[in-house]
Amino acid sequence: MDYEEFEHSTEEKVKLWWDENGKSLIGAVVVGIAAVFGWDQFQKNDQAQSEAVSSQFQNLLEEQLALSDDASEDERSKVFELASTLRTEHASSSYAVYADLMMAKMAVDSKDFPLAETHLKQANEAAETPELKALSNLRLAQALYAQNKDDDALVLLPEDMTGAFGARGLELRADILLAKGNKAEARSTYELAIAQAGLSGLPIDVLELKRNDLNEVVTAETIN
Repeated sequence: MDYEEFEHSTEEKVKLWWDENGKSLIGAVVVGIAAVFGWDQFQKNDQAQSEAVSSQFQNLLEEQLALSDDASEDERSKVFELASTLRTEHASSSYAVYADLMMAKMAVDSKDFPLAETHLKQANEAAETPELKALSNLRLAQALYAQNKDDDALVLLPEDMTGAFGARGLELRADILLAKGNKAEARSTYELAIAQAGLSGLPIDVLELKRNDLNEVVTAETIN
């Protein structure tokens, strides 16, 4: 299969990626909040010391998870407003990071990539755990790529990324390099992504397809 046959437009690829990985946002944030406070303290805060903010957080989670693909604008606006309120009222807490990530996702759904960039930068600056930092960094690179800010996105995607987020980041780096016409470097970066995905137990089929399509192109260009 030719690479172009399954490649979507940049904007659609970003939206698809966020749809496929949206649940990881929730998991990473909950893990991050627990890591910052300590799990016992997190539960204690939830039950006694921070009932208001934890209630807001839980409500936001429930509303977000209840959103369907065909949710109305009013339903989406409600979730955005809940996230915005959470961030405004608790700007110095880890809950605010989640709120920024959620508002960024909704901005991507609406193809408002500059707004997504703003929220992702805020989330990245405030993130206090490696998981949240890696997640916000990767999604910021996605938002930049969607705005044709390729070089800015590449700065956030070094070749030495590791782990599950590293595999996804390397795939994005390769996609951007390919879009810029650097086919040989893109192919080698897909190789790195395949290696990291394998170590993290992630699927490698699509990565191999992208790599294999470039094998023929790069070989042909080398011969010529």
